[in-house]
Amino acid sequence: VFKDYKNGKYKIISFYAKKARGLMSAYIIKHRIEDPSKLKKFTTAGYRFDKDSSDAKQWVFLRDEQI
Repeated sequence: VFKDYKNGKYKIISFYAKKARGLMSAYIIKHRIEDPSKLKKFTTAGYRFDKDSSDAKQWVFLRDEQI
């Protein structure tokens, strides 16, 4: 799940989430990732893995408000 900070809280913005999924796909291909845990290092476009918001079934990547 990709969430952006807007109006004081993190929420899913479908346009940005879709773009982030594409960026993560490119990251997987470029780095030849086979171990899913290595996705936690994904930081493209300002997203970062947030372990506090994540659980075993759903990983959350957060990004601060865009300037």
